[in-house]
Amino acid sequence: MKGRRWTEQEDRLLREKVLESISNGGTQLEAFEEVGRKLGRTSGACGFRWNAVLRRQDPLAYTEAKKKRVYRQIHKKKGSQIGSFTQIIDSLKQAEKSWNELQEEIRRLSEQLAEKNRRYQLLVQEHQKLKEEKSSYEWYQREVKERYQDLLQILKRVREESSVPLSTEIKDENAAEIRADTESSTSS
Repeated sequence: MKGRRWTEQEDRLLREKVLESISNGGTQLEAFEEVGRKLGRTSGACGFRWNAVLRRQDPLAYTEAKKKRVYRQIHKKKGSQIGSFTQIIDSLKQAEKSWNELQEEIRRLSEQLAEKNRRYQLLVQEHQKLKEEKSSYEWYQREVKERYQDLLQILKRVREESSVPLSTEIKDENAAEIRADTESSTSS
């Protein structure tokens, strides 16, 4: 019977079989052939009715059927993937362990760095103190040297002005000996 109208029951049967076929991993064409045999229609007529009318009436049902198919395909593969998931989990656990170890190493090195910085600051302070002490010592040394030179000058003047012979050895900064005795003062 060519050109007869589609009834509500035929539309419902076609919709159910196509969505079931898609959900179970089959093809639309298989559903069209099955429904066509039951209803006495061609698979082409069933395909046309599905694509032109029924699929557009309820696009969400078609999308849901495709999602179910994908979900089932994933679950079929899931059994074989459990081993790889276990490997991934083990790898992640190992990575986490390594990360924790690195964090501990960073903490330890940070503590060492803080200790080294503290010791460095102490050394800087000690160095500054030693520089100040050296400067003070150098000042003291210059002061002693100047006073020593002053003393030598005084002794020289005293020797030149006095008639009393001096027989004392005096060493200047270069360790040269100065002798004053009566002979040298009389010869001058």
